Amino acid sequence: MARPRILVSNDDGINAPGLKALVAELVKADFADVYVCAPSGERSAQSHAITLGRYLSCVPQEPSTAGVVEAYAVDGTPADSVMLALCSPVFQDVSFDLMISGINRGDNAGLHVIYSGTVGAAREAACKGVPAMALSLDNHLARKADDYGLSAGLAVALAKAALGLLPGQEAGGRAPAASLKGVVVNVNFPIAQGQMLQGLYLARQSLACVFPAFKEVTEAPGPHLAEIDEHTPNSRVFRNYAGMVQEDQEEGNDAYALKNGWVSVTPLSLQSHIQLGQDPRAEAVVGAVSQIVSRAAAEAGLSTGGVPAKL
Repeated sequence: MARPRILVSNDDGINAPGLKALVAELVKADFADVYVCAPSGERSAQSHAITLGRYLSCVPQEPSTAGVVEAYAVDGTPADSVMLALCSPVFQDVSFDLMISGINRGDNAGLHVIYSGTVGAAREAACKGVPAMALSLDNHLARKADDYGLSAGLAVALAKAALGLLPGQEAGGRAPAASLKGVVVNVNFPIAQGQMLQGLYLARQSLACVFPAFKEVTEAPGPHLAEIDEHTPNSRVFRNYAGMVQEDQEEGNDAYALKNGWVSVTPLSLQSHIQLGQDPRAEAVVGAVSQIVSRAAAEAGLSTGGVPAKL
């Protein structure tokens, strides 16, 4: 089997600690060639936005970890970064076996997947036929690479399981990733770490989300508001703050798993229409993700949970 190639991106920017921790663990594990193409700076909550009508710069970077094949910073969105990596000469038409987005600072469970640039980057890879994972840590205070250490280690186990490289997975057999084209495996690591971590949980998506609480800015505008004030003197200026939380922690979903100390693992489809009948791919997709969960958990010495039949 040829050595796998993994593309890494994110929405927190190429210098974010979550990406650095993930890349360091992937390189340390030495089972795949690692490439990085990520936004040059913070581009959270960009969903699947892409840039039209202007040029994109793609700047070679000195990798944060020795052993990365190539790394580029893009002055665009997360989806732009992945699209460039897959559909341009940036990597000389390298084909990838797996794309991983993250590790994001903050969860992307429930309805957050709609707004998430982390999920958007993974979704772009899935749109282009590359099996993809979106990884997020439910801890907004995680600002150092060390804060992502355990999650990055589990990410390696998940990636190996997806590529069929763990003990118990048949050598030369069909890897779970082969059944995941057009699917994003959305992984959320709980704030619970170490002995508090319950294990890996195959979950369905919840409806949990945070509602906005816009507040009007009435003080004298700073430099970032000067242009608004100059061109639209009668404008009202608002800032978006986190407001009411819509809870949905029904047993079996991602929010329930996170609250109870589990790593939630949820397959997301590219198709948004309501299924009027049984999706012919559902059994294969759930089976593949279930194998990833069970093998990765065994590799990490963790328990498994979830109810695949109810996904």
